[in-house]
Amino acid sequence: MVPLALSHLAVRWLHVLGMALALGGALLAWTSLRLDLPTSAALAVAAAYERLFWAAMGLLVMTGVGNLGALAPSIPGGEWSETFSLKLFLVGLVLLGSLVRSLLVVDARRTSADTLETVSLRRAYAATSVFLGLILVLAEVLAHG
Repeated sequence: MVPLALSHLAVRWLHVLGMALALGGALLAWTSLRLDLPTSAALAVAAAYERLFWAAMGLLVMTGVGNLGALAPSIPGGEWSETFSLKLFLVGLVLLGSLVRSLLVVDARRTSADTLETVSLRRAYAATSVFLGLILVLAEVLAHG
């Protein structure tokens, strides 16, 4: 049987891994759309990221709940609670925006992607990167004060 502290550490590491995949992949997709790659190659990167993103978000939600369950008896109120609520709000925005972004990728791959679609995707991945970065900053504030 694994000691409880070791399982908590594993859940935290999986949480960090999920965020690394989500944020790193968003930056990679954004960069691929900004470079002079053929549109089909950039869209292939974007499509691969979409699958990775949703898997990473599932991992983040599950491990986030696990982390919260481990910390629940000692969760402070006040400013920590407000910061945590802001973080959850931003996560919700990222999920809603990502649904739109995923649909843009599906549509762009189904049709021949023109400049407008590429610009929209670039903006969507930029927004995803920025919002995930903000969530990461809030997570750091929550973890280390």
